[in-house]
Amino acid sequence: MEIKLLREPNIVYEAAMLLYNSRNGQSCTELKNAILKKFSIDADVLDNCFNAIIEISDHVTGSLIADEKLLDFLFARHSSMKGCFAFYLIHDACRRAEPDFESDVQRIRDLSKAAFFINLTSMLIDDYATDDWNSDITNYNELFSFIETMPIPSDEKFELCRLYNNFESYKNLLADIIYDAGKLFLQKYDVVKHYIGWFLSAISEPLGNGSEKFVESNYDISLSPSVDVLYLEPSIVMCNEARYLMSYTDEKVYDFFYIGVLFEPLKEITDSSTLEDKLCRGLRTIGDLRKFEILRLLSEGEKYGQQLASLLDLSTATISHHMSLLMECGFVEIKRESNRIYYCLNRKKLRDFIDELTGTLLT
Repeated sequence: MEIKLLREPNIVYEAAMLLYNSRNGQSCTELKNAILKKFSIDADVLDNCFNAIIEISDHVTGSLIADEKLLDFLFARHSSMKGCFAFYLIHDACRRAEPDFESDVQRIRDLSKAAFFINLTSMLIDDYATDDWNSDITNYNELFSFIETMPIPSDEKFELCRLYNNFESYKNLLADIIYDAGKLFLQKYDVVKHYIGWFLSAISEPLGNGSEKFVESNYDISLSPSVDVLYLEPSIVMCNEARYLMSYTDEKVYDFFYIGVLFEPLKEITDSSTLEDKLCRGLRTIGDLRKFEILRLLSEGEKYGQQLASLLDLSTATISHHMSLLMECGFVEIKRESNRIYYCLNRKKLRDFIDELTGTLLT
């Protein structure tokens, strides 16, 4: 498999993702606040990550003039479906080894109903076919029958059929919206262009050292052995997500994998924050005198609760409370023998904790 790193965002995809996020309440501001709440990260660090993306997002969604009902129909996420209707129509324009905004919008306008049928049926089968499905959808009657079997509400089935039956008008209306949103995006592109540099510097070196293994482990995916070329496409709007597009075959089999430009820096920041939170939690736990005494006694050998209670002159309920916190940190594990539970020191976890603490503070 050949892996190629693309160096420019696909503006059609960026515009579509901005509108998708906007219609579904998935703003960058909310994402930033959620990360700030969950992790111990300096607010200034997150501001540096998100503020320019928030600026361009607000500019596009605040300036775009379009019919609200049409935007909802095309970009709102239907309750039982994985995406929005617009993605069925723009799919070919997002599979571009050399994205060019003007020509990519024209590709939407030029999309034939036959090509749309293939994209739509392939994506619906991929999302909704049962495990024993082994057929193809070759005509409208078969498509309609398949839609009827999909586990989605009847009104969504009707809307999906409406999209197909009015394909020509919807593709042109969508192309107009994408064009306007993309132009607004390009007006502010300079404020976010540096994110592409972040992305390229973070991913170029590891890609040069075992590309497939890096992609699979870093993004937690399994690459298909049938793919000849995998294109990695940076996405500004997608922030910290990663998403596969359906494969297609020309002379070779091609996959497109979109990666948010904040994926790498946020992974590094949150991993560091998570480790620091874990270390602080562990220090607070063993910093308590009673818990430290319990660990010292267990270092001499395994003991059951009543033994520890007698040795420390504590109630068994108090011992259980201390044990739940020690086990949460992984410092203590249990072993059952007959009807008795023994507590044992988890020496490996303690050594790992000391190594992590040493590595964080002394290197």
